[in-house]
Amino acid sequence: SAQQGQKIWASMTAMERSRILRRAVDILRERNDELAKLETLDTGKAYSETSTVDIVTGADVLEYYAGLIPALEGSQIPLRETSFVYTRREPLGVVAGIGAWNYPIQIALWKSAPALAAGNAMIFK
Repeated sequence: SAQQGQKIWASMTAMERSRILRRAVDILRERNDELAKLETLDTGKAYSETSTVDIVTGADVLEYYAGLIPALEGSQIPLRETSFVYTRREPLGVVAGIGAWNYPIQIALWKSAPALAAGNAMIFK
């Protein structure tokens, strides 16, 4: 289930999550033509668009957030000379997203990339 997967995903280090998302980017780019053809069949859009926009921009956003993961840290905030508070970034849990018919892969990646980067699991409709 998504809840079980989220616990595993959240327990990974930032670098582990980043590496996994970067591998997903590599797979999307390696299989761009195949995925674009499927996207064309699914949406009825021209292959010239699905092969140059849909998968490409989805991979780009996933790559962007994969690069941000190691920098997602809390901060220390001084209150006065003798005390401070700190923040810690923690996953929220399972995140839900709803897509559209016209850019299914692109929108799924735009919504899931930040959620996954933050250590959340993603379910998508």
